[in-house]
Amino acid sequence: MFDSIFNRKGTGSYKWDTTVPDGLIERGAYPLSVADMEFRTAPEIREAVSAFAQKGFFCYTDSDKEYRDAVREFMLRRHDFSIENEWITCVGGVVFAINTAIRAFTEVGDGVIIQSPVYYPFRNSIENNGRVVVDNPLVRVGASYEMNFSQLEELAAREDVKLMLLCSPHNPVGRVWTKAELERVGSICLKNNVILLSDEIHFDILRQGQSHTVINNVDCAFADNTVICTAVSKSFNLAGLGTSNIIIASKSLRERFRRQLSTDGYSCINSVSRPATITAYTSCDYWLDEMNAYVDANIDLARSIIAQIPQVEMLDCQGTYLIWLDMKGLGLDDDALDKFLQNECGIIQDPGFWFGEGGKGYTRLNVACPRSVLEAALLRLKAACNKL
Repeated sequence: MFDSIFNRKGTGSYKWDTTVPDGLIERGAYPLSVADMEFRTAPEIREAVSAFAQKGFFCYTDSDKEYRDAVREFMLRRHDFSIENEWITCVGGVVFAINTAIRAFTEVGDGVIIQSPVYYPFRNSIENNGRVVVDNPLVRVGASYEMNFSQLEELAAREDVKLMLLCSPHNPVGRVWTKAELERVGSICLKNNVILLSDEIHFDILRQGQSHTVINNVDCAFADNTVICTAVSKSFNLAGLGTSNIIIASKSLRERFRRQLSTDGYSCINSVSRPATITAYTSCDYWLDEMNAYVDANIDLARSIIAQIPQVEMLDCQGTYLIWLDMKGLGLDDDALDKFLQNECGIIQDPGFWFGEGGKGYTRLNVACPRSVLEAALLRLKAACNKL
């Protein structure tokens, strides 16, 4: 199911078509970049979408009771997260929701905390809306990262700081935050009246033995101060449908968020996303489990090959299907590193510096792809590094 190799050129794919230098894929390079999978989504979802399309109506669509029931039951079944249907607000993707939240909960010039190196739309969304990035950089400890809580407390206490964007699990460094770490983050934000937006879009994608904790499950008091971003997109490879489920228990925060949505002109969900989401959340747990197991094996393979490359270090990956590689041992600047990976290794990456200052000299690779493709790419990396 996951070993099949597809060439998705000519589909308008961001990963395969619109951001790739002309001719690069034709010369044998492979995109291990954008965070969608090279796996066909579950057959049940494809069949549900096909049956919907055959009806011939692509009309204004709402997240009705059947849709919300599916979301609610999945959250309880997979994450022991008990929610109410009215807490769910559907929007056109998590990045859309982050931008909406920034406008809803802050004013121009206010500070918004991020923890770099982090998913680059966090920074872009803050700056594009005229707010100020307040960085609380993660601290690398060995092959992993930790939060700098003493600095976080200082930043959250600032008068201008109104919002924090938490990436949980963290993209790109792969941390699955512990309950104790989340308790400190939530408490700091609550104490300082800093609203906490927790982007949990990768919460279904975990390495064997890891367990994700939804922020509101840490302490019920956090529910009055949090916005939780979820979606079927990463879990079931449905990113192109552009639909996310934002869970806000607080009535006042929910009303502010929805008021901003109305101001922005957002009114209905993607019609195709309704049958896709309902089917994913009611019939495809097996696919999610098998995908995680396949990615586990891919990560084990990547670790074994990269361990043979002295100039490259693979950091621990507890969650997501993204690996974070320290490439500084190659002695290349970021531009030269990108050219080396593309031209010598046939690897199209997401450059580490996109994720912030702390990402310079790193690369993020997406390993949700057929194992034979991943092995070939990493063996090319090994051979090219040996030449250096």
